[in-house]
Amino acid sequence: MPRLDDFLANLARSGLVPPDDLERVRAGLPREPEADAAVRLAKLLIQLNTLTPYQARKVLAGATRGFFLGGYRILRPIGEGGMGKVFLAAPEGNGQRVAIKVLPPKKAAEEGQALLRFRREMELSRRANHPNLARTLDVGSAGDVHFMVLEYIPGDSLYHTVKGKSGGPLRVPDTARFFLKVLDGLEAAHNSGLIHRDIKPSNIMVTPDGDARILDLGLAKAANEESPLTRPNVVIGTLDYASPEQLGNAAQADRRSDLYSLGCTLYFTLSGRAPFEGGDVVNKIFKQRMEDPEPLERIARGVPAAFAAIVRKLMAKSPDDRYQNCAELRADLARWTDPEKVRAILGAEAESARAFRPPPPELEDEDLRLLSVSLDDSKNSQPFSLRDLGEAEPAFAPMHRPPPSPIPALVLQPGERERREAANQAQAYASARRTDPDESRWLVHFVAIALVIGVLAILGITLLR
Repeated sequence: MPRLDDFLANLARSGLVPPDDLERVRAGLPREPEADAAVRLAKLLIQLNTLTPYQARKVLAGATRGFFLGGYRILRPIGEGGMGKVFLAAPEGNGQRVAIKVLPPKKAAEEGQALLRFRREMELSRRANHPNLARTLDVGSAGDVHFMVLEYIPGDSLYHTVKGKSGGPLRVPDTARFFLKVLDGLEAAHNSGLIHRDIKPSNIMVTPDGDARILDLGLAKAANEESPLTRPNVVIGTLDYASPEQLGNAAQADRRSDLYSLGCTLYFTLSGRAPFEGGDVVNKIFKQRMEDPEPLERIARGVPAAFAAIVRKLMAKSPDDRYQNCAELRADLARWTDPEKVRAILGAEAESARAFRPPPPELEDEDLRLLSVSLDDSKNSQPFSLRDLGEAEPAFAPMHRPPPSPIPALVLQPGERERREAANQAQAYASARRTDPDESRWLVHFVAIALVIGVLAILGITLLR
């Protein structure tokens, strides 16, 4: 347990408490403090909103640096991803909270592409400004530490909304209304010349008022531009949601690739699982390129076949067979926002999925979340991301197998079914009565041998007497 004097000295060096306030704290302390005085004081400073629990724990552990970055006061970590850590922060002298995404200097030094990708995200994220896109407020660096200041978005990810303990697949009308908001943000990104390339449930936030925000442009590229991050034979994206052409060559990803990923996300939202669950990297890539997922209307209760057809079109293997832009998809989604329409088609089954419930407004510091990557509700580990796989062996996309041709229907005339059944029964009876010639010959031989053995046995018994 740290001594009180050490805690006060570390607190003074950290700059977290103004000198005047720190002197007042010192003056109010007893001359002979108790053994746990440092912990008691830390708790008091937390209650007074002078320190956050994260800051108090760090100072108690001896930390004196890392609490300020580029004019922002670091409050606590709120997420971690492939490109670095995300912290909740506030500008000095301003209580407005923001999120700061930090690229660790060690990662920038060890991975040649990390700093280039981070700078690319900084540049592209400032191009689009829309209520359904997470905004980038500022970018900067302090020494060798690069960071982005993002809008802080309370709420929870769509992944956790569906897979959390109180979650579950959503109903079709709720899903249609929510994804219309997602579609607005995605269309704004496309109109700004951006291709996201990583649309998935954990990159879509659900706010307490039920709104949608698209996060993370770390893998985005400008349309009609060869990204310096896209190299041959390098797979970019998340396997469960990446389009076939993106898995083959990420440079070919366009708006329709994002729509494919949106279709996979719709599939997850309505069924509670990714289209191709399980399997290793090679297996997932093979399925995304060659196989169709199990029909959504079969595995998700309350999903009409007509709505499942929208998802199926989004997930078509060929980009030309998909919706070509967000406007086309919006026209079809908008038809399914009325619950009465779904109820008229499915009856009581329309209510089988849970009603949409946005996450509650934040009440406690521990409830703050942003870009959460701890997807602990999944049966397996986190959804596999290929951001850090590096070089990959070249692989040519196999041709997609066409679905089997439908079997033509056989039309029966009235009374034909009964006549066919009677004929089948008669044929089965005749087959049962018929005896194979080989079987008859074997049976005769067996009986003859048995008779001979019996006669010989009787003769032997008689002679012995």
